[in-house]
Amino acid sequence: MHTIWENSDKGRVIGLILTIVIGTLPTWIETTFIAANFATTEVLWYGLWMSCVTLGTGQMQCEVYNYMWYWEYDLEPARAMILTAIILGVLGVLFFIVGAKCTNCIKDKTSQAKLIIIAGILFILAGILILIPVSLVARSIISNSTRVKGKTELGPSLYFGWVAAALLLIGGVLMDIFSLREIMDLDIDCLTLLNMLK
Repeated sequence: MHTIWENSDKGRVIGLILTIVIGTLPTWIETTFIAANFATTEVLWYGLWMSCVTLGTGQMQCEVYNYMWYWEYDLEPARAMILTAIILGVLGVLFFIVGAKCTNCIKDKTSQAKLIIIAGILFILAGILILIPVSLVARSIISNSTRVKGKTELGPSLYFGWVAAALLLIGGVLMDIFSLREIMDLDIDCLTLLNMLK
């Protein structure tokens, strides 16, 4: 059981790092324009804050958005959700550190477990806030409702976003389950449970 708990810690940290990565990289939508001449082939990348173009020669140029013209919905909610998810993830890490058994910030085990539960809830909320904009953008691309000319595809940030959301959701749920079990004083480990079933 403790291995699952320890791995969920790593998962939450990786989920938070991936959230920061998808919020900064311009790889939400990928569009390729294939020309007769390989040197004039272009790959366009669109993200939350900027767009980039990679030429067939390998040169890349990026520019920050002044306005969003290629998505059917306003980008501000997606930006706000990703930024809120990052803030909630950082707060979750801080609550986890304060409530962890290895720190001496709080001596009472019940209070420590309650802080861990709050951290778990923050991670779950962060996962939900990542899942919403990533899924909306993917739906927009799949249904061809973007205003981008050319063939649009899901960018790597969308896949990273789904992984980040899954890691944060699973990690938050596991954190809450183990902390609730600790509050209820149900110290039943796997071996005891197996012995009871025999």
